[in-house]
Amino acid sequence: MKRILVAVACLLPFALAAEAGINRHSPESAVKAIYAADRAAIEDRGDGVMGDNMLRARFFSRSLLRSIAAEEIIAGVRDGPPADLRDPFSDHAPHLVALSVAPISETRDGAKVLAEFARGDGARERLTYAMLFERGEWRIDDITYATLDGASHTLRGMLAAN
Repeated sequence: MKRILVAVACLLPFALAAEAGINRHSPESAVKAIYAADRAAIEDRGDGVMGDNMLRARFFSRSLLRSIAAEEIIAGVRDGPPADLRDPFSDHAPHLVALSVAPISETRDGAKVLAEFARGDGARERLTYAMLFERGEWRIDDITYATLDGASHTLRGMLAAN
């Protein structure tokens, strides 16, 4: 028994170092993956993430998935999300040009990521993603939209208002 305790005590620092060195995908790479997966919807060639339940489960937190599902039930939508949820990643921009994704903050379980892009009409959009580390991946828990008039709104706020 004593040998086991000594062995565990000797191996514990290595185990902790290995855990610290695990290369979790960054929250920024998760946001970039979302835009890549949603490219068809952004270019108005398909449904993108919002039209694919597997992609939704991959990119949204469980809590946000429940909120979106509840909104769809309330809206009575069977063949896709309500209009205000069909394009949560580009805030209904006519074109998405020069996307840049940058970290704002990160903790072990949460992060904020800024996505900025030109709309195609010269205006810039800024979306702040609140991310959760859930089920081994970074997932969207909310999106804050900075509107052109300086106001802001959130995806969860839009869901609650409907």
